[in-house]
Amino acid sequence: MAQNPRLGWLGPLRGPVERLLSGGPAPTDPLYLSNRTPFQKMKFWALIAIPCLVLAGAIAVTLSILDPPAPAPAKELTAAEITAKLLPNMDKDIKLAPASDVQVIEVRVVDGSRLVGSVHNTATHPISSVELIVDLTTSSGSQLGAVNAFVENLPASGRKDFEIPIRQRDASFALVREIIAH
Repeated sequence: MAQNPRLGWLGPLRGPVERLLSGGPAPTDPLYLSNRTPFQKMKFWALIAIPCLVLAGAIAVTLSILDPPAPAPAKELTAAEITAKLLPNMDKDIKLAPASDVQVIEVRVVDGSRLVGSVHNTATHPISSVELIVDLTTSSGSQLGAVNAFVENLPASGRKDFEIPIRQRDASFALVREIIAH
């Protein structure tokens, strides 16, 4: 038998460990795998199947015993709690400007050269002049600049269209920044 230098540290146990690892003496029959008895074949498969079945059974028992508890239903947050979570540094005494008497119904860029839209007077009195400050952006959202649009003589509870030329040729979108009624 050849000496294995890697097992030298085992000392007197080296011989039995080598016999265990090699599976005994080498078979002399060239057809030793096909000449095995049914019991020998069953013994080989049992060495593989029994540990797998034990492991599968242990996993099944563990999963049946360790059934996790059902999660508690999520608590619905109030509007104040959502605001506090999303905006923790927001001033609590915020004051909103009163609703304007003028609403912008529509505003859009046409042919990259004109700003077209319409405004509506929600008040019961006529408004002599309305100034709109409109930001212009490209199709990708980059800001190009701002323009002022003036609408004169807006009738009470009425609607009026407007159109102004613009110099920003790449403009695709118009965003109303401010409405000033005079």
